Amino acid sequence: MTDNAFVVVSGLPASGKSTLGRHLAAALGWSVIDKDAILESLYDSLGVGDHAWRYRLSRASDDILFTLAGHAKHAVLDNWWHHDTAPDRLHQLNARIIEVHCDCDPALVAERFQTRTRHPGHLDQDLTREEIAERVATWMTSPGPLRLGGPLLTIDTSQPVDITALAKEIDALLLG
Repeated sequence: MTDNAFVVVSGLPASGKSTLGRHLAAALGWSVIDKDAILESLYDSLGVGDHAWRYRLSRASDDILFTLAGHAKHAVLDNWWHHDTAPDRLHQLNARIIEVHCDCDPALVAERFQTRTRHPGHLDQDLTREEIAERVATWMTSPGPLRLGGPLLTIDTSQPVDITALAKEIDALLLG
């Protein structure tokens, strides 16, 4: 194992991953590698398309995230992780991994998703309330945390999170 370390932020879409990840990275003095930031940069440079195009750029963004992580000593990694592929890819980074799982009330997830504004390339604006409700219901069948074999911190992101305390807990785990 190397001295490299990553905090993997997991959880449902609109569960607060990106907000928590940004604040946690700042508290740790680390960079954040955010899949949506990568994806939105691709939309800006390559254009917005249909759902098939979005899917292609999304998979490319996953690849870019792992490439960037492979060149980093430590970072906070933010993504809506694919349980079938992410664990193997994360372990290939040969780093200490702490998973921070954002747990949030499903009704609040739906509300956040409906009220947030994201890049048009995500095609959120094409969704009806019913389609959003269907997506949230599908997300709720998610297996939950990735359970990567290392420390797992489950955080209730339905309410404000004490980022300073969380960063101290992560520092202690990395020193231990």
